[in-house]
Amino acid sequence: MQDSYKTKSILEKNSSKYCYFSLKKLPNQELVSKLPYTLKILLENLLRFEDGVNVTKDTIDALLSHATTNPV
Repeated sequence: MQDSYKTKSILEKNSSKYCYFSLKKLPNQELVSKLPYTLKILLENLLRFEDGVNVTKDTIDALLSHATTNPV
C-alpha cells in the first residue's frame, strides 16, 4: 500500500485503532472542500486503495485535476 499524499491517519478509541484516510491532509483544501459528497467518497476510496499498480498517484491526480477544471 502506498500513501503518496500522506493522508493515512489512526483514530484510537477504547483501546481499538481505526485507520482512515483524511481528505483534510490533501493539498488545495479549498477545492476538496467544495467537491460533491459522492466525489469525496470516490477520492477517499482511491487514497485507501492506492497500490501503485491498479490505483496510482496519477489516478488520484487525475480526479483532482478534473475537479479543478470542471467545478461543480
